[in-house]
Parts: sequence; C-alpha cells; structure tokens
Amino acid sequence: METVTDDWPYTDEPTACAACGSDDERYVVVDSLGLVWGAAMRGGPPPTEVGDYGGTLEFRCCHDCWEDGVDALHEARSLVDWDARATGGAPFVLDDGKVAAAARLDARRVAVGDLRPLEFRSDPEREHVRSQDEAVEAMLDAWFDD
Repeated sequence: METVTDDWPYTDEPTACAACGSDDERYVVVDSLGLVWGAAMRGGPPPTEVGDYGGTLEFRCCHDCWEDGVDALHEARSLVDWDARATGGAPFVLDDGKVAAAARLDARRVAVGDLRPLEFRSDPEREHVRSQDEAVEAMLDAWFDD
C-alpha cells in the first residue's frame, strides 16, 4: 500500500469535522472526492504537486457543517459541473457549490482514503494527465481569484 508523502498536509485518520474541527458525535464521512481536488481545501496541495498518484480523500463532517453546505460534496468525485457548458476556451466548468463546500475544509483534518500510483503506458499519456492537473489548478486559481 502506498503511503502519503510528508509534504502533504493530510492526517492519518479523520477524527474531527474537516470544516470546523468539532468532534461532535453526529457526523458524516465522505470518502469519494478525488485526490487532485484537495487543492480547493484550505492548505491543500495543488494538483501539480500530487505527482504520479491517484486516489480519494476522506473526511468527517459534523451535522451542522453538513447542513450548512458541505453536503454539496455528498458522493462527489470531482468539483466539476458536468451539466454546464464550458465557454471561453475553458476545459470544464467548476460547480460553485462543491468548490465553496471544499473551500470550507481544512486539509489538515482530511485523510487520504485510497492512494495508488498512477501507471502510464507512455510519455504522451503522462503529459496528458499532467495537462489535466494544470487545467484543474488553473481553474481553481481562477475560481478563488473571482
């Protein structure tokens, strides 16, 4: 099994609400969000620093934060709005509700639920994945700049 690099802010196990830090007994665990989307969280590494890894993030959320908007991340694998049409040369559109919910989370309270090395069949395939990471990073940067 792969282990999380020391350069990443993530915890070993989510034990408190990733949004507010509460250890309330009423909570939800989310373990579907893709690793590159940690960049939307406070202190999360940008996709270009994730390297040759894929996986999911796992976090705990108290009932109050969940009801106050973090529920937008329920079963979310990405922060992309799949129903929106990209314009102006953008490769995709971010889902504002999901990005706003992820932005409430502190990466230090989030764990890596599943980590696996990415296997590339060729250099062009690796370059394609890297360009996707760069696009995610640019789109998140633009979202937070607005």
